[in-house]
Parts: sequence; C-alpha cells; structure tokens
Amino acid sequence: MTGHIVPGTGNRLLVHLARERLLGLPLLRGEVPGNRLTPGRVRRTARALRKQGVVHVLAPEDFPLWEEVLAQGLRPVETGELCRALAGPIALAALAGDGVPLWEARVALWGDRVTRALRAAALELCPQVRQLLVEVPAGGEGLQRELSREFGLPVVEGGPGRGAHLTLFFAPARHGRGGRSVDLSGENPVLGDYRFRLREGILPDDAAALSLLAALWSSGRLERDGIAVEAYFHT
Repeated sequence: MTGHIVPGTGNRLLVHLARERLLGLPLLRGEVPGNRLTPGRVRRTARALRKQGVVHVLAPEDFPLWEEVLAQGLRPVETGELCRALAGPIALAALAGDGVPLWEARVALWGDRVTRALRAAALELCPQVRQLLVEVPAGGEGLQRELSREFGLPVVEGGPGRGAHLTLFFAPARHGRGGRSVDLSGENPVLGDYRFRLREGILPDDAAALSLLAALWSSGRLERDGIAVEAYFHT
C-alpha cells in the first residue's frame, strides 16, 4: 500500500495512522505528531508507515524533509513513467509557454534507444510540429522510416548544427543543447516549470499533484488524457 505523510494538527504526541482514499486511491495516512514538521517527528511517522509495509509515499507539495523519509527506507511515488507517457502534452505546453507556434516548431527526441514512450511521443508530435528531429542511436533510423511513411517527410535526423526549439530527453543527457530542454529520464524527473492537473475535477491540496496523478495513473484509476499540462517559465 502507498503511504501519505501529512502535517498533524493540534498537540497530538503520537503518530496517527488511518486508512483513507484520495480520488478512489487507497492510502495509509500518517499524520506527523504536533502542529509543525520537525526532522524527529517526520522520522517517527515514516518509521511507523514502514512497519506497516509501506514502501512508496505521497507528501504535500514542496515537502521539506524527504531526507528523513528516505532514511527510513521509504521512497516517493515514482513519476517517471507518467512523465514519459505525457511527453507529447509536455512538449506542447513548453512550446506554448515559449510562444513558439506549432507550424514553426522544431522538436528533438533524444534517447539511447527507441522505447515505447519515445515512439508514442514521436507519433503524437510528428503531425503537429514543423519538424521532428530523431536522435536515437539504437532504432532511430527505423523510427524515422516509420514516421516518414505515416506522415510524409517532416522527420530528419538530428545532429550538430540542427537547432531545435525544444529537446525531450528520454535518457540522461550526455551533451549540452541549445534551446529549451526537458529531461524526462529517471524515476522522478524534475519539472518545476510545469503544472499538472485534472482536466475535470480538483486534486486535494495535501499531496503533490504530479505524484498523486502518477499513483492514480499507474493503478488504472486515471487515463492519460484526463491529465492537463501547463508550462510557467520564469523570465
């Protein structure tokens, strides 16, 4: 079962555990004792959840004491698979945030190999942007041929000198790039400039939005198309 760490209220001295459901998702809620978060209290709450068999946990947005949680053997809910599944909407949000019209946009996809998520992103973006650059050593040529057969000739091989407004990384970046980039690799990509929400309905405010959406999606309680993505870039 997934856990849920939340700040306590009042002057409770003991960790309070209780079953709850967020949008149908069953969770074991752990309320941190007292009315403020401290390292010791968070450690006690994480330890109590771990003893109940919890491995992954949700926490509020900008939760400040993840190190204390990790030290007790708990891990944040993984968001990487969902982020890669949302590569298309993330790319469109990034282009909109930068004011780049789709008919002018050049988007690059970079990865070590063609994964299911990378291929899906290519199929989704290719008919929408001006040019799609495929930079994938293993299987990239085959993907280019598939896209060319399906959509014509908007796909070209990426490389030095071929600028892109946006690069999506499906594996850790090994080189710098011009333009904006989004690293979608790993278990929990850092996407601070993006906001994720439900297309219909409101998310509770005591759990980080992307983590909760990932838990709902991975459990089959939410479809990808039920998630909206927006970009808010700092100028």
